[in-house]
Amino acid sequence: MPSVSEKIHAKNLENLTIANTFVAAAVVIFKPNNPLIAAALTIFEQNFSNQMQSVNAVLPAEQTAVGEQIAAFKLVSGRVSKIMKAAKGLGLTLEFQANLQTTANRLNGVRVSPKTPDNPETPEDESKSNKSVSRHSYAGILESLDLFDEQIKSNTDYNPNETEYKSAAISSWIDGLKTLHNTALNTKTATRTARNSRNAFAYNATDGLLVRMKALKAYAETILDKNDTRLKQLKKLKFVDYSK
Repeated sequence: MPSVSEKIHAKNLENLTIANTFVAAAVVIFKPNNPLIAAALTIFEQNFSNQMQSVNAVLPAEQTAVGEQIAAFKLVSGRVSKIMKAAKGLGLTLEFQANLQTTANRLNGVRVSPKTPDNPETPEDESKSNKSVSRHSYAGILESLDLFDEQIKSNTDYNPNETEYKSAAISSWIDGLKTLHNTALNTKTATRTARNSRNAFAYNATDGLLVRMKALKAYAETILDKNDTRLKQLKKLKFVDYSK
């Protein structure tokens, strides 16, 4: 499902198309001296449409990657709990179990959602926190999992018979989560690049959408009567500025 901002960009393009329809219908009297609203307006619409298509082309990959990341990370807490039970079932030292449990506690209860950040915010006062990243971010979850993995590897007595609880399987599982996370980051970068390119083209202050539409409406007022239905319809078209 398109985001609210993407729907607004699409609406801007739709309204531009309507404005160009007005230009085409008024071709007999439409003789502007401003090159921004002459024939170039149709070219601008096509280029804006191409930019929108470039964004739409990369969005599905991001949505898929982010969805897979969310689904996989939601299972972290449950799997960590099972691994802890496996460790306790082996009768390992209480000290080791306590240290491992401390790390597990950082992972248990973590709630993953579409709002979970890829990168944690820097604490305002780093002296108040001994964590290098927030446990509420994907980066924080992976950091804690790395520690959990290293703790298990450090104890040669950790040797369950069940394949899914073996150290190698745990490392492989964590590597898989890292791959999903990196894929999500890469697809987000691709989407961000496409959006930035579109916005730089469509909303620049020199010859962007808002500049052209302001000039078009002003010119239309010079060639049409104020009660003209076409002028009224043109003036009703709204365009949201995404240059800021």
